[in-house]
Amino acid sequence: MEPEPGGFAKLFDLSGRVALITGAGAGFGEVIAVAFAQFGCDVAAADVNLDTAKRTAEKVAKCGRHSVAIRADVGSPEDVEAMVATAARELGAIDILVNSAGISQHQPAVDLPVEAWDKVMNVNVRGTFLASRTVARIMLPRGKGSIINFSSIAGCVGTGRGNNVYSASKAGVNGLTKQLAIEWAGSGIRVNAIAPCQFRTPGLLEVMADPQFDPEKLMQTWNSNIPLGRVGEPEEIAGPALFLASDASSMVTGIILPVDGGYLAR
Repeated sequence: MEPEPGGFAKLFDLSGRVALITGAGAGFGEVIAVAFAQFGCDVAAADVNLDTAKRTAEKVAKCGRHSVAIRADVGSPEDVEAMVATAARELGAIDILVNSAGISQHQPAVDLPVEAWDKVMNVNVRGTFLASRTVARIMLPRGKGSIINFSSIAGCVGTGRGNNVYSASKAGVNGLTKQLAIEWAGSGIRVNAIAPCQFRTPGLLEVMADPQFDPEKLMQTWNSNIPLGRVGEPEEIAGPALFLASDASSMVTGIILPVDGGYLAR
């Protein structure tokens, strides 16, 4: 079948679509919200911090798109239900879900409190499931949608430095991504995940500020483990997310896409 003239130029166009992005107040979520808006997408920016969500929503509005800021704890079923209902009511639909909300923990396993384990799993795995399940209830009757989860290289290999619960949570995201992809493929919903290496996000800066680590040695370790020789910049996540959200990936579902400078290729 011959493509229509200029058809490929529209592959990444998100005009007329609505994205709900969790963890949108900073880091990956903020970058993705602005990138989607620049490609024509309206955006519901959700975050546990309403002030940062509003800041991102304002950036979306400056791109000429509709936006709404929502305060939500993704580990709370009630918050997630309200978040999805607000996004759908204010923007008309939800075509894309980006589960970028996440937290980390760095502590030796023998010292890790159960409460810390539960907190990370509650946000990273339970939150991803709750948002996906709730948004899917809107997407399924419409027969289309794209869900993008956030995993990590830590969900694929061990990374040390007390990453035990974070690694377990991201491995859980990987399994959930593949399962939901199979479960919903017949209904036109694609489910994929992005697995970044270390990126210069606010979360990474928090790790570097942790007194248990030497920030200079930590950066040297990260850089030496990444074949491209450097950590990523937040803006470098926009392209992979745009690919998975758009028609450019219409035949792609159930993948864990490394955006890792070659880390997992070693």
